[in-house]
Amino acid sequence: MPDYKAMYYHLAGQMSIAIEALEGLVAITERLKKSQQTTEEMFISSEDDDLDDYSEETV
Repeated sequence: MPDYKAMYYHLAGQMSIAIEALEGLVAITERLKKSQQTTEEMFISSEDDDLDDYSEETV
């Protein structure tokens, strides 16, 4: 007879590890999004004279 209890514990443990890893990726993704938004806001709110420093060559 298959050991369903052992199979369940194995699956539950592996799922827990995977979920923790995914939560870490979500946190990293949110941090990157916030950084991008902050940088975009900084760029948009900068003086027009400062925008000359961002020529198409640097993009």
